[in-house]
Amino acid sequence: MRQPEDQHFCPLFNRNIYWGGPGGCYEVQEVREDSMDMELMPQSFDIKQADKHCEDCQWYNVSKQK
Repeated sequence: MRQPEDQHFCPLFNRNIYWGGPGGCYEVQEVREDSMDMELMPQSFDIKQADKHCEDCQWYNVSKQK
């Protein structure tokens, strides 16, 4: 299971990000699911690009190991 401090290369931001924490993978998914306002993210992003990259990457899915 992923931990908040786990890091992974994010193709959306083109850099390593944390799974949890500010601006992490978890928060990107919250924005994608309309559970969090984009304004709360430390770095803005294109939601359509996030949909594409996140579905290809799947790192947000804690039950899968890729």
